[in-house]
Amino acid sequence: MPYCYKKHTYILGLVSLSILASSCTNVPEKKHEISYQSQIKKASSAPVKLENKDGFLITSLHFTSLPYNSNAHLNCILSAQRTNCGSIKLIDSIHLIKAYTFIDPGYGDSVVFPQTSDGVLLIASPSSSKSGGPEIHLSSVNKLGLVKHITLDASKNIVINQKYEILYKENGKELKLKLNQQGDFVK
Repeated sequence: MPYCYKKHTYILGLVSLSILASSCTNVPEKKHEISYQSQIKKASSAPVKLENKDGFLITSLHFTSLPYNSNAHLNCILSAQRTNCGSIKLIDSIHLIKAYTFIDPGYGDSVVFPQTSDGVLLIASPSSSKSGGPEIHLSSVNKLGLVKHITLDASKNIVINQKYEILYKENGKELKLKLNQQGDFVK
C-alpha cells in the first residue's frame, strides 16, 4: 500500500474516495515527516518545551492556538499544504506516541493546545467511528500526569474557546463541557 493511502485510511468516513485519491497524489511521500523534523530543529530555542524520557520534544511552536474548530483541523489534514493551515499545527500521531503512549496509532494527525493556567495539557485527535463518521478524541493530561479522555462526534463542528470550553452538538442539542483544573471534562 502507498504511504499516503495508509496515512489517510482513517479519513475514509470523512470524505469521498475521489477527494482522498486526489489529496494522496498531491502530497509527496514523507513530506510531512521531513517538515516535522525541520520544525523540531527550529524549535530547539523555543521557550516552552515538553519532553518525555525518550527525548521527543513538543515546543510552543507545535501548539495550536485557541479558538479551535474541528472542521479546520479536518480540512487541514486533507489539504495538500498541510504545513500552512493557519493556527492548526498538525503533529503526526506516530511522533506524538513517543511522548504520550496513550495516543492510539490509528488516530489522524493531532493538535496540542497550550497548557491551561492550571498546567493541564489538551490534545485533539481525529478518527472515524465504527459507522464511518468523523470523531474527535480529546485527551487531557494534568500536572500529576493523569489522563482523561472523551470522544465527540465531529459531524457537526466542535469548537474549543480560549477558556477551554468545548462546544458541540449531540442529538440536535448544543452542549458545553469545560476543562477543570484536574483535567476533567465537566458540564
